[in-house]
Amino acid sequence: MKPAACGVALLVAAISAAPVPAAEASTAQVSFLEGKARKSRGHGAHRDLRVGVVVSQGDTIETEDATRLEIRFSDASVLRLGPESRLQLTEAHFGGGAARRKLTARLFLGRLWAKVTSVIQGDQKFQVETENAVAGVRGTTFRVDANADRSALVRVYDGAVAVGKKTPLYAEQRRQARREVPGPDEVTRDEWEKLVGRQMQIFISADGTPGEPEQFSPEVDKDDPFALWNQQRDDAAK
Repeated sequence: MKPAACGVALLVAAISAAPVPAAEASTAQVSFLEGKARKSRGHGAHRDLRVGVVVSQGDTIETEDATRLEIRFSDASVLRLGPESRLQLTEAHFGGGAARRKLTARLFLGRLWAKVTSVIQGDQKFQVETENAVAGVRGTTFRVDANADRSALVRVYDGAVAVGKKTPLYAEQRRQARREVPGPDEVTRDEWEKLVGRQMQIFISADGTPGEPEQFSPEVDKDDPFALWNQQRDDAAK
């Protein structure tokens, strides 16, 4: 498998390698696997995945070449990974019913497809992070491509996703050597968060700056095996 250290990450702090409480044991499980994939926790050993294996908060999941993987959560939402992808479930709380669900998945590298079963509202959370951007779901079907150069693509097929930058545009100045610099400019909400609706997509540059949402044609996926597989899985679940 190719290294994934240069992938995309988003908004959440890393989870410790402590054991997962028993109450979280049924958070999600592998519901489809074609090819080879594995999971690990912290610096622990890797474990090969197969259909029926449980995955939980803190697990890092990696797929190999020519692999397709589907993870189904206890509320029937699904995440699917394409080949040579690396994902960490940094937050996964589904106890107490759908009203209290909280999920944050950090995509380091590769391709992810998500189908959320119902609208996210109130204290609920369902978001996908990359190295420098966050996709906060409002109830939708969408994909995220995290590229090796740290750029990313978010494409929404149904519902809406709020895409934002991880840090203000001036944050990097604070980590440079001390010198006199102009005060930071105010960053408006429109500059760091964009709402991407149905049949819209947005590109995020390597420095985390989101472009403008734009419409895409369904024809864009006609030669994309990953997209076609996901659409077939979604149709079969209806």
